[in-house]
Amino acid sequence: MYIYEVEPVTFLNFSIDVQSNILNLYSEFLRELNFDFQIYISNKKINIQKYISNLKIYINKNGSKKYLEHVNNYIYSIGAQLEKEKIYTTKFYLVVSLKEDFSYDINSIDNIVRGIDNIGCKTKRIVSKKKLQVLMYETINKEVIL
Repeated sequence: MYIYEVEPVTFLNFSIDVQSNILNLYSEFLRELNFDFQIYISNKKINIQKYISNLKIYINKNGSKKYLEHVNNYIYSIGAQLEKEKIYTTKFYLVVSLKEDFSYDINSIDNIVRGIDNIGCKTKRIVSKKKLQVLMYETINKEVIL
């Protein structure tokens, strides 16, 4: 099995002609996939407190005093609002399953999957065990920490 993370394209921001072209390219891409695959969509609620905490840690390590002041004001002003909202993050994955009699090698699969780059989506195969563990953890748990 191979898993590819797919960065989505902001489809609704384009004109009708561009949207139509993207849909045609996506249809062509799907027709090229002649192996078993599944599209997995992960939609997780963001843990706002952890997000703000991580943001503060990052800023304190990497920011100037003036920058810190502005960012702390920003965090304070939106912190309460973010707590009231339910904010989600969505990730898209293409999962390719292989059978014993599978005749493709991984380079062929990579090249076919990269065809989705033509519509503006970037893909990358997840090969790191750590990234796979994070993906499995996020699949099971309802919140994600950015």
